Amino acid sequence: MDTKLKSISRNTATKFIAFVIVVILFTTTIVSFVYLENLSFNYESLFVEQYKDSETFANEFNSAIHETNYFINDFPRNIPDKLDYLYYIKTDGLENTNSGKYTKEFFLSFKDSSFIYENGEILLGENTAPTFITSFNTQEDITMYIAFTDEYLGSKQVNWETAREKLIPIVITIIASIIISLALIVYLIAVTGRKHEDESVHYSWIDKIYTELLLLALFTTLSIWLASIVELSYYPRYYNFQLNSIQVRNIIIIGLVTAVCTILCGAFLLSISRKIKGKIFLKHSITYSLFSKINDFIKSLLDGRRFSKNSLTKTLHQRQIIFIMVSFILVFFTFLFIAVPPLILLPPILEIALIYWYIKYNNETYEEINKGFDESIEEQMKSERLKIDLITNVSHDLKTPLTSIISYVDLLGKEEDLSDTARDYVNILAEKSNRLKNIVSDLFDLAKSTSGNIYLDFESIDFKKLIEQTIGDMEDNIEKSGLQIKTNLPEEPVNILSDGKKLYRVFQNIIDNALKYSLQGTRIFINLEVIDRKAVATIKNTASYEMDFTQEEIMERFSRADSSRTTEGSGLGLSIAESFTNVCGGEFDIDIDGDMFKVIISFELL
Repeated sequence: MDTKLKSISRNTATKFIAFVIVVILFTTTIVSFVYLENLSFNYESLFVEQYKDSETFANEFNSAIHETNYFINDFPRNIPDKLDYLYYIKTDGLENTNSGKYTKEFFLSFKDSSFIYENGEILLGENTAPTFITSFNTQEDITMYIAFTDEYLGSKQVNWETAREKLIPIVITIIASIIISLALIVYLIAVTGRKHEDESVHYSWIDKIYTELLLLALFTTLSIWLASIVELSYYPRYYNFQLNSIQVRNIIIIGLVTAVCTILCGAFLLSISRKIKGKIFLKHSITYSLFSKINDFIKSLLDGRRFSKNSLTKTLHQRQIIFIMVSFILVFFTFLFIAVPPLILLPPILEIALIYWYIKYNNETYEEINKGFDESIEEQMKSERLKIDLITNVSHDLKTPLTSIISYVDLLGKEEDLSDTARDYVNILAEKSNRLKNIVSDLFDLAKSTSGNIYLDFESIDFKKLIEQTIGDMEDNIEKSGLQIKTNLPEEPVNILSDGKKLYRVFQNIIDNALKYSLQGTRIFINLEVIDRKAVATIKNTASYEMDFTQEEIMERFSRADSSRTTEGSGLGLSIAESFTNVCGGEFDIDIDGDMFKVIISFELL
């Protein structure tokens, strides 16, 4: 059960659905909040049922008291004709009111909203809350009556209840969205990078981004999101519970921007979480990499790890460290002995001796290194010469007896009184001796080309015609193989500078190799095109065997690449083709893609 639950919770589809839900819920929360702010809802209506008991009304009442008090300065002029409340003011024998009745009893009849100031004392209505009176200081000879009518409070109560009805479902939606989003975010952080198969952390492509860049991208996205909300928020101060076209447009844009930013921030946050889980948060940062490289470089300068494989260079490094440290110490003592004139000459004298020691023994080490280089190069050249001479001599020495063997086998095959069994033996001898002759010839050619001891006749040749001529000359072998060759050659000539005979041998070997090892029923493709002032010829074929080898392995001499091949070849065909191509001034390359074997030959255009 636990394994099944883990499999479901760590499933990619489950995590994707949870991520989408978070984006939707967070976007809904932001859009709902902006919607409420655009309509200027008073959130106090959620907690206080009666408008007359609200802090909002208390502030309004308090403002009315202070506003009426300010009227005294302009009394009796410049008093507004229409106010939301009734008032009566009397001072210095002058009176002013906006009510037909202005007795104390009349104002006190408004039990929920009456304020009486007379003879320096304050009297409130029976149900009027005293919390609205924050401060009120005036002269004692002032008489002030204030009251809000029941009709006014009734209209305010209707708006209050309407706002409450609209707020409750939206606020519940916002709270539910926040709770579910937080739960899903915790879930995503917990399962990101995990699979049910194991407990190791599996990384994504985004985790290859350095930590600082991820954090920068995260904060940049948040900044763009906040700036967009500030720029697009439009909060009119009226209570009609309706949005205008500008507000609707801005809310839609805010929703889209929020969704996109949530997706980006979510991806960045989960990547950071995976890095923390895998303990690479700091290691996979530009700062850590930079300091690690600096630290490693400094260590390499001191510990000589780069020179540990060679005793001479290691000795040079150790001598260098000693020279630097002793020189530093001598410089220190030079400054220390400034106050002691006789001793100040001692460090420079020791420094001169140190420099002499350093240069003298370094020169000896350099001579040993040069001597080792010369001996190594000479040994390599000697070995290469011996190898080439051996191949050349063996090839040459084999030609004479091999020619005799082939001649006598040919004469023996012409005898008429041979039995059928003997004739079969003779045919086998003829076949094997001819194969041996080809191998010897290939060895000889390869030895000459690799040693540079080969005659080359460079001339302007048409690459296209050379390919066509090679295919034409091999027509019998092509028909015998049962394979088809498809060519894609340009109509115009493709002139290059090369040795035509050697290049002919190159294509002969490559096509012959393709005929031997191609899958029956497939085709061989030969393509010639001009790319960046280069003539590029490509020969492709589908192998009849599993090519479990590399380009380097197939180019080794005598390599036939796969033990399952049943044809008889020397394994030198591609090596000779590569060697001849190089000496003729071209480039030879091999590409292996699945079962497709591709040879690419390129020459500079003439």
